Amino acid sequence: MAKTFFDRLRDYYLSVAAVLRGEADAASVFANTTDVGMSREKVYAEFLKQHAPSKCNVFLGGFVFDEDGAESKQLDIIITTDTAPRFNLRNKDGTGKSFSPVEGTLGVVSVKSTLNRNELFDALGGIASIPPTRSLEGRINMQLRIKNYDDWPLKIVYATNGIAPETLLAHINDYYATNPAIPLNRRPHFIHIVGSCLIFRALEGMSLRIRESGDVESLTVGSYRLITTDADLQAIVWTLNQLQINATTSTQILFSYASFIDKINRLS
Repeated sequence: MAKTFFDRLRDYYLSVAAVLRGEADAASVFANTTDVGMSREKVYAEFLKQHAPSKCNVFLGGFVFDEDGAESKQLDIIITTDTAPRFNLRNKDGTGKSFSPVEGTLGVVSVKSTLNRNELFDALGGIASIPPTRSLEGRINMQLRIKNYDDWPLKIVYATNGIAPETLLAHINDYYATNPAIPLNRRPHFIHIVGSCLIFRALEGMSLRIRESGDVESLTVGSYRLITTDADLQAIVWTLNQLQINATTSTQILFSYASFIDKINRLS
């Protein structure tokens, strides 16, 4: 049977996964990349730059803040909408740090070399520190309904190595059992150990099709589920899909950063 376009697309994403695993040169997928010695963090950022919607700006390293001045802990990759202010003067070559308002931030990534218990807890703590988005009241068309804006930005923990998937899932559940005050919207959507597993947080209305039986299983909102079959492929397509949804949705929101100017002026 001749290959369809979707067969070729699957093969393409599998090639991207091979690059993320370090099994292929970055230049084999990323046409503008000539440095095959790039760090995994930079390779992942390059993957986002070349595959996420063009409305997405991708920055290496920094933090996000809200209009009251609250700041997150250090985050490794920040993805913003193209209408958000850019504060990148000290990060021209990608080795410095940037920062971004949480309003207009589409996604963040915490990158770890080896995701063990301590590194996992550090990543979860960093994501929990992201300031909340404010209400959309008065900032969207009254006829529109945007779901889960309080759950923005997309939150990912990405690692190039890690402990056994089942052990990792148990540690995630232990962490939130010990820290129940952390709201669901400040917990990661995806935890991806490349070449190993994808763990995702169930959202409202989400279900999981069991490949072996074909049955569809409803999922408890906020629970974490483990995928080990085609994990890299699933992580890639789910990440790009959610960034596309956020980027499209962001065009319906009236973002204003005038309050930043006012608060800066008050310091004069």
